[in-house]
Amino acid sequence: MALRCTDHLIQEHRLILRAVYVLKAMADQASELKMPSQQDVEKLIEFFRRFADDHHQAKEEAVLFPALRHSELSRTNGPLRHMMFEHEQERSLVGGLEDALRTRNHQDFAYYGRRMSTILSNHIFKEDHILFDLVEKAITKDADEKLIEEMVHFDEPFRLGCYDDLVRTVNELEWKYLGKAA
Repeated sequence: MALRCTDHLIQEHRLILRAVYVLKAMADQASELKMPSQQDVEKLIEFFRRFADDHHQAKEEAVLFPALRHSELSRTNGPLRHMMFEHEQERSLVGGLEDALRTRNHQDFAYYGRRMSTILSNHIFKEDHILFDLVEKAITKDADEKLIEEMVHFDEPFRLGCYDDLVRTVNELEWKYLGKAA
């Protein structure tokens, strides 16, 4: 049974992965001793902070994870703790990127950019293919309907605010750093 709540999150993962590919290209550029544009990096960091963390991960932590704590999955709370740990790791790496940008340290920027690209890609894979498989076994159709309603409600202020601008930013950065947009 495909759940709408996991489909909702998977769609957001696709946008985050597009930004991850841009970050990897920027990190590769920095490893060649050519820092990417400061303005471009600031836009990408804003995307990771506002969309990936403040919105997407906050939604997982405020809507999905609490529902899972009240399901069969709660017996093995390990997957949720691991996802939370990785969310914290990602937040820390964004701070490292900011420091590297501020100091114009090519090596650090390349390291943090590549590290964050790897961790985020792996994290999304684990959520899409491991955690969400567990969710599909633990959540009933009625619970899924309630979760999708909560997620849509959670999205409303964000969709009315900056969502379109952040998508446009990812599109522009894809063209600039990857020569294409998804």
